[in-house]
Amino acid sequence: MKKLNLPEERMFVAPALLWKRIVAFLIDLLILFFIVFIPFRGFISSRLPKDYSFSETYKMLTAGQDVYSIIPVYMAMLLLMFLYFYLLERKMAQTIGKKLMNLYIVSDNAELKRWQALVRNLLFIPVFPFDLLIIIDPVSMLFTKTNQRLSELLSRTRVVEIHKFDQSW
Repeated sequence: MKKLNLPEERMFVAPALLWKRIVAFLIDLLILFFIVFIPFRGFISSRLPKDYSFSETYKMLTAGQDVYSIIPVYMAMLLLMFLYFYLLERKMAQTIGKKLMNLYIVSDNAELKRWQALVRNLLFIPVFPFDLLIIIDPVSMLFTKTNQRLSELLSRTRVVEIHKFDQSW
């Protein structure tokens, strides 16, 4: 097949805008709500007090009732959330939310490695000290020029946008 002599597409890579990252994450959470949270909703609500007050929940916990059966379900839900982000970022360098917002994960290396995808998503592991990342990770975005989370700094990855130029002008 004859190669056409067309000009190459011009593009540049820039750090992702903070609002786009937030919208992408909210889209991912909405997807996870339907895939993970709704299927477990009935099981969890049947184990919690009907008025959801702190005092009633505390009474159930101290009485040793069936509320402890929620812990494995909670762990399974967080594992599914972790797998959603880990597998999609590892295989496609995007989650569904990032894809809709035209965002990509890039590594300092040529390809995103397993350890980098793992470190990026440690905040979904509900064990100390990783559970602290739920607060520290997003806050650190406000203090870096490229809006990087702490886990992105540690994994040497970035979330970027690819801007393409229209060459018709």
